Amino acid sequence: MSEKMKWNRLLVEKRFHDPNNNGEEKNGRSQFEKDIDKITFSSAFRRLGRKTQVHLLSENDHIHTRLSHSLEVASVGRSLGVMVGQWLKDNEELPNKLEPSNVGEIVEAACLAHDIGNPPFGHAAEEATRKWFQEKIKEDEKELNVREQQDLKNFDGNAMAFRVVTYKEYYENDGGMRLTYSTLGALLKYPWTSNFAKEDPKKKDHKFSCFKTEYNYFDEIAKELRLIEKKHNSSKFEAEYTRHPLAFLVEAADDICYRVLDIEDAIELNLLRENYLIEQEFDKFLKKKDELREEQKRLLNSKISWRIKNGMLRGKMINLMIKEIVEAFENNYERIMEGSLDSSLMSKTNNDSLCSKIDALYEKGNLKKKIYQNQRNVLLELGAYSVISILLENSIEAAREIVNGKKTSYKTKIIKNFIKQDSGERFKGKDLYEIIMLFLDYIMGMTDNYATNVNKQLRGLGN
Repeated sequence: MSEKMKWNRLLVEKRFHDPNNNGEEKNGRSQFEKDIDKITFSSAFRRLGRKTQVHLLSENDHIHTRLSHSLEVASVGRSLGVMVGQWLKDNEELPNKLEPSNVGEIVEAACLAHDIGNPPFGHAAEEATRKWFQEKIKEDEKELNVREQQDLKNFDGNAMAFRVVTYKEYYENDGGMRLTYSTLGALLKYPWTSNFAKEDPKKKDHKFSCFKTEYNYFDEIAKELRLIEKKHNSSKFEAEYTRHPLAFLVEAADDICYRVLDIEDAIELNLLRENYLIEQEFDKFLKKKDELREEQKRLLNSKISWRIKNGMLRGKMINLMIKEIVEAFENNYERIMEGSLDSSLMSKTNNDSLCSKIDALYEKGNLKKKIYQNQRNVLLELGAYSVISILLENSIEAAREIVNGKKTSYKTKIIKNFIKQDSGERFKGKDLYEIIMLFLDYIMGMTDNYATNVNKQLRGLGN
């Protein structure tokens, strides 16, 4: 592929659908810092504090929530962005008006928003949503076309995150958070529509970043940033573009955090031994790089608690993995810019790297099974599936009543009251798919506790 993306198009301060700002305002803060603030102060971001990361409904305060995970991913992402930004500047690739810190701000902002569309109960609910639609929507469904069915049957939190920031929050249906085009581009980890995710077995877990409802936004952002178009069919609201180069860093920050920090959570829940990190000899990677020195003595000191030791080792590990990811970005730079790299930076690190060691433990070892498929999680996932199923069943039943124009049942009136959409204006002129998406906005925005409580009320069990 001879065509290449250009940084002067990829890094722009212009805001999405903001008629009052084209990136020219100067008051000491960059437009990308404002993106960070917009996301941080949003209600959707705040609710992540009561949403599951991996371990459902844990009472251990040390266990990560979606909020703490997102903050840590953003911290790692900022470091990755600054280091790559400095490399770009050293190689005279960075546009003159920008600094390496600005690249870090873009990645940080995208990392903060990367899970903002995830449902309550973590990935268990995401999978439950997919399964429910796959079971309940028949292929000959007359009121939903093939593309709309694919969106629902392959429901993805990444596409919901894009919907939240471009449509739902702040300026609803008028640009959403109105973030910069660059931050939105970096957020598009899977810049294709659901049909391409389903058709291409290389697409990771059939993930995608755009529902049909936000297709025009998606297409506009890709064209503004000059992302390379790979496939396109505008008449069917279907398109695939190459990734924004900084989306690779967003993905890498997430990969680093959930691999290292999920191990810490598993230790907290006694799914792994307290000294698991040391047993795996991760310290040898750091020792080779001459990064432990006197800390090595602390790891062997029996008077220091395992939690302090693990925290110290975790910090050193993340620091080394950041350096390895930056090196992978540099080594694959040409492929990234021409849009031909179709795998993660984590997979492109050297075979003897710490990233490769941990990745192998997850993908080829039994670490993933120990962390995610333990008995406690499996039982709670069954409960999450039950809660999501009841919420979806009642909501979609209400959506069908609304679109068919029949007399609204008492239950539908209650559900409309729940989502504060009792006014018919909200649904006027919308088809079944669009109304379902409005209900999904509400369900996916729920916290774990709120979803549980609403489920009880729908079942007549009270508070």
